[in-house]
Amino acid sequence: MSQTLPQTRATFRESFNQLKQAQKTRKGAPLYLLYVNRPAGRAVAAALRHTRLTPNHVTLAGAVCTYGSLVWLAFGAAADLSSALVGALLVVGYILDSADGQLARLQGTSSAFGEWLDHALDNGRITVMHVAAFCFLARTTDYDHIQLAAVCGLFLLSSSCIFFGGALLDQLRKNPRAPRGANARPSGNAAAPSMPAAAFAAAAGGDANRDSGRAENRRANRADNRRMLMRSAVTLPVDYGMTCLAFLLLPWPRVFLAAYLVLAAAHVLMAAAFLPKWRSELLALG
Repeated sequence: MSQTLPQTRATFRESFNQLKQAQKTRKGAPLYLLYVNRPAGRAVAAALRHTRLTPNHVTLAGAVCTYGSLVWLAFGAAADLSSALVGALLVVGYILDSADGQLARLQGTSSAFGEWLDHALDNGRITVMHVAAFCFLARTTDYDHIQLAAVCGLFLLSSSCIFFGGALLDQLRKNPRAPRGANARPSGNAAAPSMPAAAFAAAAGGDANRDSGRAENRRANRADNRRMLMRSAVTLPVDYGMTCLAFLLLPWPRVFLAAYLVLAAAHVLMAAAFLPKWRSELLALG
């Protein structure tokens, strides 16, 4: 569950900065999530910290925005400017989805039910989004319904694999199985080191080695940051936020379909790349 932050009568800016310092890892997070959605959710959470609204209220408000707009898209939205409201509400719902967990950390109200509710609604929105997209395109275009269903179904399958496969992998990383032989006693012939190797090297090398080590660490950090930025850029097309933005194109169904096809292809390719990698990592965990 989420880390609880100190409970003080903090200002908006102080709350915002506390969340920024305690933010989830940046590793592999898409650019939209890093630089748009998380900061926006952080601002909402900081603004609501000292109100009577709870994280579950925020979760449900996001669900109303998301599910309400998708139901309207499926059954009532026309191919005019009003349908762009669906995209706007999806963007707002995504921001609130980020804000609820951050508000829980600020208020110290994290709970297993809240985390379960958030994931359950996330599960539903992926399915409902692509079913609604199919219904809208079937109503407003003359494309073959079987082809539309195939595209929407592939998008749904690949996005579900990426989202929930990644979420489950994170949980398994946190609770790895004990390696075989972990409880076995060390051999009697094995000598116990009296000093960690790194500490011994630092003590023996003096200031010159410490300065060299710090410079090497800085270079390694810069290289790691470049790799993370590259990965964030590569995974941008599979960020849920980019799919939400594509729904702003609904007033022009053919343009929307073109953007939808590009994002669907990106999800299929990324899922095909992720699954073997995740398999190897899980096999290594035991």
